Amino acid sequence: MQPKVGLGQERDDLKLRQRPTSIGIVCMDLAQSLDAIFGAGHSWHSYLPTSYVKHLEASGALVIPIWIGRDRTYYVSMMHLVNGVLLPGGAVYLDDEDKPATDNPRLTNECVKTIEYIYELALERNEAGNCFPIWGICLGFQLMMKNAARQMKRTKCGKIFNALPLELTADYRQSKIFSGLAPELHELLESEPFACHQHKYCITEKSLGAAADDWRVLATRKSANDEIFITLIEHKRFPFYGCQFHPERAAYEKLVERKDPCSKSHTETCIQLNQHFANFFVTVCGQNSNRFANEEQLARHLISNWNPESCGEYGDVNWREVYLFSKDVDYPKAVAN
Repeated sequence: MQPKVGLGQERDDLKLRQRPTSIGIVCMDLAQSLDAIFGAGHSWHSYLPTSYVKHLEASGALVIPIWIGRDRTYYVSMMHLVNGVLLPGGAVYLDDEDKPATDNPRLTNECVKTIEYIYELALERNEAGNCFPIWGICLGFQLMMKNAARQMKRTKCGKIFNALPLELTADYRQSKIFSGLAPELHELLESEPFACHQHKYCITEKSLGAAADDWRVLATRKSANDEIFITLIEHKRFPFYGCQFHPERAAYEKLVERKDPCSKSHTETCIQLNQHFANFFVTVCGQNSNRFANEEQLARHLISNWNPESCGEYGDVNWREVYLFSKDVDYPKAVAN
C-alpha cells in the first residue's frame, strides 16, 4: 500500500497538470517599420507579433503580455503569477554602439533592461530550487546570453533571412530539448529547412567566455564570413533555452503579399519540427507552480484583451499581425461587484 503522503502528492501533481499553463511574452520596443506605418497620430511604444502568441497557444498555453520599461517590482510581481517567460525577437539597439542615427523618441531599447530584470529574477528562483523557465528567440536569445555572460559581444555575421536546417552538435541527443522528439523526426532536423533565420548579429561560443561551461550548444551554423555561431542552446542546470532562429514563423508568418524568404519552412514537416519547441517549453513551464489568485485575475491579464493590427500587406513589415501598445498600457481593472 502506498503511504498517504504519496497519494497526496499524486493529487497535487494531478492538480498541477490540470490547471492552465500561463506564459508571459515580453513586448518589444516599437520597430522602425511599424512606426512608419502606424506612428502618425498615435503614441505606440511597444509591439508583439501574433505569431509568438499562436505558437504557444497551439501547445496549450495561455499568453500574458509583459510590459517593458517598468520598475523591478512589476517584474517581481508578474514572475509570481506566470509559469515562464518567452523573450521574443525584435529590432532594437543593445547599447550606444548600435544606436541608429535618428531622433525619433519612440524608437527605444527598454526591452534590454526588462530582460535583464527577468533573467536576474529567473536565475534567483532557479538557484533557490524553484523551476522558472525562460526561452529566448533571436534578439531575446542574444539578450539572455548577454546577461549570462556580461562580457559577451555580438558578432556581425551579415544579414541572414532564410530557412535552413540545423547543424547539430555531436551530443545533441543528450539534451533536454530533444529528449521527447519522435525518433522519425531526428533525421529531419539536419535535412529540412525548418529554422527561419532573420538577423544580422550572431553569438559565438567563444564570446561566452567562462559562462560557456554552464551551457550546452546543440546546433550551430557558419555565416557568410565563416563565423561559426550558435543557433540552439540550453542551460545545463536550469530551464533556460534559446534559439537564434524563429520557430514561430513557419506556421504563422506566411508572407503572401511579397517574396517570402522563409517560404521553404511552411511545409507540414517543418511546422511539426518547429512546434516541437513550443510543446517542449509549455511542458516545462507546466512544472512551475505559480498561479493567478482566481480566474477573474487571470482573464484580466490575457493577451485576448487586446486586438491585433494587420500589417502583412505592407512591404517593409515582416509580420502578418502585431499587437501595438502605448507606453502607459495596463491590464484591465477588476470590476467591482
